[in-house]
Amino acid sequence: MKRIVTLLLACCLFTAAPLNGTARAEGFALSDFGARGTALAGGMVGRADDPSAVAWNPAGITQLPGTQMMVGMTFIQPSGTVDTEGDMGSRSTDVDTHTWANPHLYLTHQFSDRLWGGVGLFSRFGLGNSYPNNWPGHLNLEYVSLKTVSLNPNLAFKVTDKLSLALGVEFMYATMFMKKDADLGAMSPVFAGQYNQQKLSASGINPGFNVAAHYTFNDQWAAGLTYRSRVRQRVHGHVEFDDKGMIPGHRLSNSDLHGTLNLPDVISLGVVWRPTKDLSLEAGTVYTVWSNYRSLNIYVDDYPDSYSPKNWRDTWGFNISAEYKALDWLTLRGGYIYETSPMNEGTCDYMTPSDGRHRITAGVGFNWDRWTVDLAYAYLIINELNYDKSSADGVRDGRSHGGDSHIAALSVGYKF
Repeated sequence: MKRIVTLLLACCLFTAAPLNGTARAEGFALSDFGARGTALAGGMVGRADDPSAVAWNPAGITQLPGTQMMVGMTFIQPSGTVDTEGDMGSRSTDVDTHTWANPHLYLTHQFSDRLWGGVGLFSRFGLGNSYPNNWPGHLNLEYVSLKTVSLNPNLAFKVTDKLSLALGVEFMYATMFMKKDADLGAMSPVFAGQYNQQKLSASGINPGFNVAAHYTFNDQWAAGLTYRSRVRQRVHGHVEFDDKGMIPGHRLSNSDLHGTLNLPDVISLGVVWRPTKDLSLEAGTVYTVWSNYRSLNIYVDDYPDSYSPKNWRDTWGFNISAEYKALDWLTLRGGYIYETSPMNEGTCDYMTPSDGRHRITAGVGFNWDRWTVDLAYAYLIINELNYDKSSADGVRDGRSHGGDSHIAALSVGYKF
């Protein structure tokens, strides 16, 4: 069974493999589970009335009659600049421009008047940043990519006409790749004063769970609450060393590695108000327990272990959104979200150059017969991060600034 799950997750992850970049909410939690949710700045916890509710609030799928499905993709293109201070003065380095493609797939089915099932393939965490080779921060990072895909089956129960509850399990497949220059003198006196590029890659599949509730007060008001558990990602892989510049006869051998990455609990709350049948307004909050992310530790056979303290803080996200059905076949959407920063100024590094962010969103939905097509655009503004107090290895005094991301999403739905 575990082998089948791994193959399913790997196939979904492969669809995103050719495109790299960064696609994340604050920290590296993702918040793009479908085009409608992107256009509404995450305002889907209280609404929860299309198949993407499997990701936002699975209890909401009791609002979906029959069998429904949704498939789509989100594209994110980030940019930014890092200023570093050194013996030769200051230097500005632009983050390499890449694009991340983040797929999603959902299927829901009504078994009876009280029981629904739903399954989703989507990504809850992702991280990607790329810098030029030999840039001033090369000892901390040159390239990083973290990709996850979750297979998340759920059962939802309509307890009463107003209250629905859901329970789900999650199988999260993660792949990590990191590239940076290593101080070889720390490994062996033979290599004193030498640096060599190391490439670390690892993967693993680990479980989690979720519970959710949705309550309809009346025709105008409803609320949703979702809890997703932390996932302790235990990964295994290998490290490779570049031969360039090595002393003949003293080549570093490649080696196996293992590591642990604690991904946080996430609690989401949304309240929706429908003043008319064509207009809905939602306000919500997302609490992410990033304090679980104390360190990123990598244990390499035959070499010194790598300890990278993080000691992040828990974060809040606050969102508001509006959805208006302008015509029978056309719906207009917009929203805004602000996210606080998890960064610890004493341990911040070049993996996540952000100190809080704002997201402005808009989108449209088209529907005819059994089909729906949703389009969304979001602009992400990333706050400046100062590195002057950071003691992280390879991080220099300076700052990251001018960070932003352009996000576009497409989802297609069908009712059987």
